[in-house]
Amino acid sequence: MARILSCYYLDAPLSDAELDFVAGILLGPWARFRTGASSLSQKRVPAVLPMPDEHGRYDQTREERARTICANLRHAGIGQDNGRQVVWVVPHEHDWDAIFQFAIRTETGYGPYVVQRATDGMDMQQGMRIIDTHMLLSRL
Repeated sequence: MARILSCYYLDAPLSDAELDFVAGILLGPWARFRTGASSLSQKRVPAVLPMPDEHGRYDQTREERARTICANLRHAGIGQDNGRQVVWVVPHEHDWDAIFQFAIRTETGYGPYVVQRATDGMDMQQGMRIIDTHMLLSRL
C-alpha cells in the first residue's frame, strides 16, 4: 500500500512548482529523505490564533499557545499521523513557526520536515529548502 505523506500549512498551499520540488526531496525510492511515501496530501490548519494585546504581547507563554494550537492541528486531521513524521510549511508570520513545530512534535511524536519558502533577503537554491527537524533534534 502506498503511503501518503501529510503536508500541513497555515497560509497557502504549495504551488505546483513547489510541490514538484518537495516531491523530488521527499517522495519515491530516490528521495533525498527516505520517507517511504509515494504521494503528498496538503492539509490546511485552521488559522484561529490568539491575538496579542495592544503592546504586541501575549498573555500565554509559547508552550501554552502550542497546546492551544494542538486543537487546530487535530481539526486538520493530524491524529491520523500519530507516530509518523509529517511536512510543515513555514507560515508568513514566522513567530508562529516554532510554536507550530512544537505542537506538531507533541501530536505526532516527531519533528516535522519543514519547508521554507524563499523570502526577501534569503538566498536559497530554487527558492526553497527542506529541513528534517526530527533528525536535527535527535542529534542534540
